Amino acid sequence: MDLDSIYTPPEGPPPPSENIRTLYSKWGETGIRELVSQFYDLIAQSPIKWMFPTDLTEAKEKQADFMIQALGGPSYYLEKRGPARMRQRHFAFPISEKERVVWFDCYDKALENFPFEHEDKIDFLYFLDGFSKWMVNRAK
Repeated sequence: MDLDSIYTPPEGPPPPSENIRTLYSKWGETGIRELVSQFYDLIAQSPIKWMFPTDLTEAKEKQADFMIQALGGPSYYLEKRGPARMRQRHFAFPISEKERVVWFDCYDKALENFPFEHEDKIDFLYFLDGFSKWMVNRAK
């Protein structure tokens, strides 16, 4: 993607949220890794599966490491891959609102399979909403 043509959402990056930084202690590493795994199982059946490799093993590990860190756990992502810089890392993928919604909906559906507290799920979805809006890099 030509860097000059990258769309930047007007809202800017999402603000930090203290609510999500407690989720690691509530959901645990195993719960987060399982959630990410189920999310990717849904991605593999979604209209945006073309954006992902056929073998999702590495993608599951990377995203689980990121989520564990974002949700207040160990800094696995930083230790293995350096600073997250997720928006920059995703410039190679054309992400519009359409792709964002599919991605978000896969997480929403995956969450239905977990006995996490309702308020915690809402906090997580609120985080994902802001995060995924910041990943949008094309207007259409």
